[in-house]
Amino acid sequence: MYDVLVIGGGVAGYYCAMHCAKNGLNVALVEKEELGGTGLRWGCLPVKRMADDLKKLKDKKDIIKNCKEDMHQIEENIKKKMSNLGIHIYFGEGSFEDQHSFIVGSQVLKAKKIVIATGTSPCGFSNIEVDGKRIITHKEAVNLSNIPKRMVIVGANVEGCEFASIFSKIGVEVMLIERENNLLKGNDKDLIQPLQDRLKKQGVKFYLGLAVKEVKKEEKKNLIILEDNTTLETEIILMTAGRKPNFPKGINKLGIITDEQKIKVNETLQTNLAHIYAIGDINGILGMAHVAIQQGVLVAEHILWNKKVTTNYKSLPRAIFTSPEIAGVGFQESELKDQKIPYRVGYCCLKDTWRGFSKRIEEGFIKVLVGEDDRILGIWMVGKDVSELVGAFGFLVDYGVKIDEIKRSLLVHPSLAEGILEAVLNIKK
Repeated sequence: MYDVLVIGGGVAGYYCAMHCAKNGLNVALVEKEELGGTGLRWGCLPVKRMADDLKKLKDKKDIIKNCKEDMHQIEENIKKKMSNLGIHIYFGEGSFEDQHSFIVGSQVLKAKKIVIATGTSPCGFSNIEVDGKRIITHKEAVNLSNIPKRMVIVGANVEGCEFASIFSKIGVEVMLIERENNLLKGNDKDLIQPLQDRLKKQGVKFYLGLAVKEVKKEEKKNLIILEDNTTLETEIILMTAGRKPNFPKGINKLGIITDEQKIKVNETLQTNLAHIYAIGDINGILGMAHVAIQQGVLVAEHILWNKKVTTNYKSLPRAIFTSPEIAGVGFQESELKDQKIPYRVGYCCLKDTWRGFSKRIEEGFIKVLVGEDDRILGIWMVGKDVSELVGAFGFLVDYGVKIDEIKRSLLVHPSLAEGILEAVLNIKK
């Protein structure tokens, strides 16, 4: 019998299994496809690799080839690390036999503790059937054999905007459809506008406030008909909206409480069966890779030492890897207005920092939002590589740091991080 059985080899399951094994537990992991999951193989990491390659490759069409090679190497690295720690890896789609047993092929795996980390999958819309060839998801988008001339992206969410940014840069004629009236719903307009302007310069055509009415497949093309009867012609349709949970087979035998979208968990990520946990996207808390990684580590420590650590997701750093990037932590202005929380704001343009000047940065800014008591409520930014700054700023919101403490802090000069001090100094009393 294993001490811990992890079902799912994405980042949540990987980090949980590794942390348990490093601390002496006998661990098995089951993966039905490829190690790394959505985050490392088809989602955030390959998209970021493609974006990085755009900055340096002469032949932009090599970005997908390089991405494929990298993703294969990642799986090999994960497999090697887990094997070195004595983790037993089983490939195949298994099924629960009972509350302590999971069957994979002819193997019956028994464990004292079980961690479900099976994630979610793209599901598209009910009126658009994904075929993996002409109507695709992110999984196929990072594995395209040929770069299309035209692409329609359905959904101007984070994923849709990131792919629009990448494919329009390599010469694809991109059409972006969004049923909402704005890109990136829920984000402040001043954060979105620089991205929208850049995408427009790269030739992206926007169809906002419109839903897809119908898709017609012809011999060599797809026709998308919007609700206002606009018809778009394209080779590839990339669906970025909608996800469904990957419930492991046999879960209905266990009496675990679920709903249509998730497995329900408590604050320590346990299901209603205390020895079974659910981490990552499958628990529906927040569908982000860095949340999944943290949950994997926290569950491992709960199993190992009964540590009970809860997370304040209000100070969760976020980043959108478009060009320019958008990143931030804490409240946005729209949220403060909706909740009628008084605030003041200070801006610093990145080009006005000495490092921004030396790097010839022409666009982007840092925005600091503070409350009546001078505590930092939110820090948001737009510009080149701002994702590298945001992680270090999370604690300022998490610990309710006051702006006077920023003024007393020493920041490296010259650096873009100095922009936070400039933004604070620009806050009016």
